[in-house]
Order: sequence, then C-alpha cells, then structure tokens
Amino acid sequence: MKTTETYGFPYPECDPPLVKDSSQISQLRALAVAVDEEVERVVNVAERDLIHPAAARFAIATLPVVASGTLESPVFDTTVYSINWGPSPALVPVTGGVRISTPGWYLIGCHALVTSATAAVLPMVRITLNGAAASSWSAVAGNYGVGNGRLASLSAVPLSLVEGDIIRMEIQHVAAGAPVWDYRPHLWAVRLVDA
Repeated sequence: MKTTETYGFPYPECDPPLVKDSSQISQLRALAVAVDEEVERVVNVAERDLIHPAAARFAIATLPVVASGTLESPVFDTTVYSINWGPSPALVPVTGGVRISTPGWYLIGCHALVTSATAAVLPMVRITLNGAAASSWSAVAGNYGVGNGRLASLSAVPLSLVEGDIIRMEIQHVAAGAPVWDYRPHLWAVRLVDA
C-alpha cells in the first residue's frame, strides 16, 4: 500500500476506478478512515481556536479604587467571564493578574476609566508580563463622559505566552503633585492559537 506525502494517507495500489480484489477494498477503507480522522482533527481545532477560543475578562469588585500616586497596578479580584480557559483558573487571587495555563498566541487588552477633581490627571495604560512591560504606554486618554472622566485603553496587544506567565496592567498619569484620582479598570485576554 502507498501513502500520500503530506499526510501519510494510505491509498490502494490499483487502477482506479476499478477494484480488482478484496485487498483493494480494505485499502480504500483505510484511506477513508484516515481522511475522516484528519477532517475531525481539523474541525476540532477550528472549533477550539476560531469558534470558541479561550477568553477571559477581569474587573475589581469594589469601585472606584482611589489613588494619589502617579502609578498604579490594579489587583483584579473579579472574573467577569472565563470561557474555555483550561485546567487552572485564569485569575490569580494573590497578585490579581491573569495566569496563562495554555501556551500560545494571545491578544491582551485593557482599559481604565479615570476620574479626578483636576483636569491635569491624564492617564495612560500598559500591559505587563511577569512584572516587566509587555507593551508601550497607551496614548494619553481623552475626555470621556462628564467632568474630568478619561478613558485610557489598549485594544489588542499580541503576545506569545507560556504556561505560568502572569499578565497585569498598569495605569499612570503625568499630573504634577499628588492629586487624588480614582480608576475603574478592566483587563481581558483571548487565545488566538495554541503554541
């Protein structure tokens, strides 16, 4: 019996479309089974990666968080949703970050609604990976809503991550002095492809 180069599918050694003996029937059956298994594998990968990818979003339960420094790293304590994430929970309670349980390529995003009594508080956000910057700072946030509300966001940062990596976000503003400000952050992750 011969096999195809790319997938190694078995195929009969006969003069198609004629089947000359019963051994060729079993060879055709082997080909059909191999093709069926490969199609099922591809459908399962598409289902997992394209139709129902692992996704999670996190927030903080008691809002707003009040701050007076210029740099904050929110400790997330609430899973808004977590779908198909894997064997371990996505949220790490101690550090408030996102734990990666399956290696692969991910899109990570975040945003923070920041308000302050002073218009000088102009926030920016960024993503961190295991404590180090994994993105540049976002653009300075523009006005959002009423008063001095500002929404800083990063919509999608692609990262290649391994099991055990921890994703967090940071919020920074560049106002002089130490104005009081508060924030309402969200962080999300979607796995694009397994490694």
